Amino acid sequence: MKRSSCLIVVLLIVGFSGIVAQTILLRELLIIFSGNELSIGIIIGSWVIWEAAGAYLGGRRKDNAQNNLNLFLISMVLFSLFFTATIYGIRIVKILVGIPPEMGTGIIPILYTSFFILLPAGLLHGFVFTLMCTIHDQVTGEGPSSVGKVYFYEMLGTVFGGVCVNYLFIPYLQSFQIALSMAVLNGVACLFIALPFFERKRALQVTAGLLSVIIPSAMLIGGSADIMHRDAIRRQWQGKNVVYYANTLYQNIVVIKSNDQYTFFSDGIPLITTPVPDIAFVEEFVHLPMLHHNSPERILVLHGGAGGVVNEILKYPTVKQVDYIETDPVLLKTLKRFPTDTTQKELDNPLVHLHYTDGRIFVKERQAQYDVVLLVLPPPSTLRANRFFTQEFFDSVKGALQEKGIFAFTMTGSLTYYSKELKNLNSCILNTLSRVFPNVFVIPGDVNLVLASPSADIFHGSPSALYGRIVRYGLKTNLISLPHLTYRLDEDRRNWFMSSVKTRDTQVNRDFAPEGLFLNILYQNILFTPSLKKPLEFLRGIDLPAVSISVAALFFFLFFLTRSYRRFIIPFTIGTTGFTAMIFELILLFGFQIFYGYIFYEVGILITTFLGGMAMGAIIMTTRLKNMKDPARTLMLIEAGMILLAVLLLFVFSLLEVSSRYSPALIHLLFIALLFISGVIAGAEFPLANALYLENNTVGRTVGIIYGADLLGGWIGGIAGGFILLPILGLLQGCILIAMLKTASLLLLICRRK
Repeated sequence: MKRSSCLIVVLLIVGFSGIVAQTILLRELLIIFSGNELSIGIIIGSWVIWEAAGAYLGGRRKDNAQNNLNLFLISMVLFSLFFTATIYGIRIVKILVGIPPEMGTGIIPILYTSFFILLPAGLLHGFVFTLMCTIHDQVTGEGPSSVGKVYFYEMLGTVFGGVCVNYLFIPYLQSFQIALSMAVLNGVACLFIALPFFERKRALQVTAGLLSVIIPSAMLIGGSADIMHRDAIRRQWQGKNVVYYANTLYQNIVVIKSNDQYTFFSDGIPLITTPVPDIAFVEEFVHLPMLHHNSPERILVLHGGAGGVVNEILKYPTVKQVDYIETDPVLLKTLKRFPTDTTQKELDNPLVHLHYTDGRIFVKERQAQYDVVLLVLPPPSTLRANRFFTQEFFDSVKGALQEKGIFAFTMTGSLTYYSKELKNLNSCILNTLSRVFPNVFVIPGDVNLVLASPSADIFHGSPSALYGRIVRYGLKTNLISLPHLTYRLDEDRRNWFMSSVKTRDTQVNRDFAPEGLFLNILYQNILFTPSLKKPLEFLRGIDLPAVSISVAALFFFLFFLTRSYRRFIIPFTIGTTGFTAMIFELILLFGFQIFYGYIFYEVGILITTFLGGMAMGAIIMTTRLKNMKDPARTLMLIEAGMILLAVLLLFVFSLLEVSSRYSPALIHLLFIALLFISGVIAGAEFPLANALYLENNTVGRTVGIIYGADLLGGWIGGIAGGFILLPILGLLQGCILIAMLKTASLLLLICRRK
C-alpha cells in the first residue's frame, strides 16, 4: 500500500478513536455530574483546551521525519492507555475529592474535575493532529493543503466513529470494552505507520505496533474489561452493595441494596426507595392536593410515581384512572427486577395506565381530562427538569385540567430563613406559575408544596373539612391527621412565606430563557461554596446591553492594538470562530434537550454531526484554496455567513414551540441540519486562516498557532456559554451575542484589508 494511502487510513483511525473517547468520557462525566447538561460546555471546553495545548506543543517542535514517526507511535499507545485510565478515574473521582457518590456536584468541582481528568487524553489527541499535519506535508510536499486534508480525513473518521459509538458501541458494550477496542484500533494505526515508513531498523517499531494490538485484544478476550468495570463501580460506590448498573437512553441507573431496602439512583441522585418510601413526603405530596378536590377521579402522575406515590393515590375509592408517565421504560423494568408489594400493587393495578413517552408531549395532547396532575420532580437543576417548570409547560398543564382540577409540585423551602438565592428561586417559579394559573396556593415547609388551579373555589377548605374527607374515604395514613393538617395549613405560616419570597426583581422561567434553572444552580452552589456568592451575583447582572458594551469595547481595543500587530487579527478571528462554533453547538444541544430530554443518548451523534459539517467545510475550502485569488475576501464572506446563521437560529427558536404541533422527526431533522450547517461554516474558516497566516512560518508552527487559537476560543465558549451566558441570557439572546461578536471580527478583517 502506498504511503499516502496508509496516512489516510491512520487519519481515519485517529478521528475515529478521538470521537469515541470524547463521547464515552463525556457520558461518564455527565453521570457523576448528576446529568447536568450545562456541564457539557465545560467538559467539551476542557477537552478542547487540552487539544489546543497539544496542538501548540506539536507545532513548536522541530520537523524531523524519523522523530515524528516515532513520536506518533508513542502518542497513540499513550492515548489508548490514558483513555482507559481516565474512565476509571472518572468513576472514582468523587471519592477522591471527598464528595459522596449520591450527592450533586457544584460548578467548582465540575470545572477542576473536567479540566484535570481530561488532560492526558485531550493533550495527546491535539498533539497527534499537529504531528500528522507535519508528517503528511513531509510525505506529500503539499504545504498548506496538507492541513486541510489532514483536517478532512480526521473529521471523516470522526463521523464514522460518532455513528458507530452511538448505534453500535454504546447499546452493546460497556465503557471499558469500548476503550480496549479503541486500543486495538490504535494499534492497527501504529502498524500502518511502522510497516511502510520505517525501511531500516524497524523491528522495534513493528514489535511495538504488534504488541499494541495483541495486548488489548487479549485483555478483551480474557474479560479484563469486565473486571475493571466491576472494580470501578465498587470503588465508585464505596463498597455499597450495587445489585444493578445500566446506562439507558436517558440516564444512568444504579440500584443499591441495604438489608431489605432498595434505593434506585438516576445519574447518582436517589430517585426511589422501596419497599419503605419517604413516608412524610409521599403522604403529604399525594393527600394534600387530593383532599382539596371534592371527588378526584382521573389522575395524571408525571415521573417518579412508583414506590409510594401511585400507591397512596389508589387508596381513594373515587379514583377511576391513573395515567403514569415515565420517559424511560428501563426504570420501571428495573423496578420490576426487584419487586416489592408496593411496586407490584402500583404497576400491576388495572386502574394504572403506564405511558412510556415524553411528559411534555403527553400533557400537550390532553384537553381538560384530569382532576389532579402531580409533577414528581425536584426543583430544576438540569435542562431536562427545567422544561417541566416553565411558562410553556404550565400552559399545557392548565389545558389538561378540568375546570376544578389541581396541579401540584414541590419547591425547596425553609421553616426558618429564606436567603436571597432561595427567595429568588421560589419567587421566579411562583411568578411563572401565576402568569398561567389565577389561583396559586403554597403550603410552606422544608419542602414547599405548590398547588395551582383554574378555579377559585378549590383552596377554601378548612383542616377539619379535609379531615372529614379522609374519614369519608376511609383512608389509612401514617402521618396525615387533623392535628397535622391544622399545622401544615396554618394561615400565619403561609402569610410569612409569601412575605419572605416577595421580591422586586421577579423573572419568568421560559423554555429558551431558563431563569429558574440558573437561580437553582446559584442557590445550590452558594449553599456548598459560600465564596461563590459575590461572583455569581455579579454574573446574574449580565444582560444584553452589558454584553453589547463589552463587545464594542473589545472591538475598539483590538482595533488600536492591531494597527501595530496586524498578524494578530487572523488568530483573533479564528479564536472568535472557535467561540462561536462552541456557542452554536451548545445552543443547538440545549435546544435539543429542551425539546426531547434525552441528550444523554444522542450527544455523540449530535456532536458528530457538527464535526462532520466542519470536515465538509474544511475539504471544500481546501480543494479551492490553490485557485483562490482572494482568500481574505472569502474569509470575510464566511464571517458574514456566521452572522446570518446566528440571525437564522434566532428566527428558528423564536418560532418553535415545544408542542405536538410539530412532528418530532421533523424537529429532530431540523436540529441535525442546523448542527451540520454550523459545522460547515466554522470548518471552512480553518484552511483559509492557515493559508493567510502561513507566510514565513512552517506548516507545523502555523497549525499550532491557528488550531490552538481555534480551540482556545472553543474552550472559552464552553466555559462561559455552558454555565453563564446561555443560562443567564437564554438561547435567543445568545444568538444575538454571537451576531455581535462576529460583526466585530468582520470589521477588524475589513480594517486589516484596507
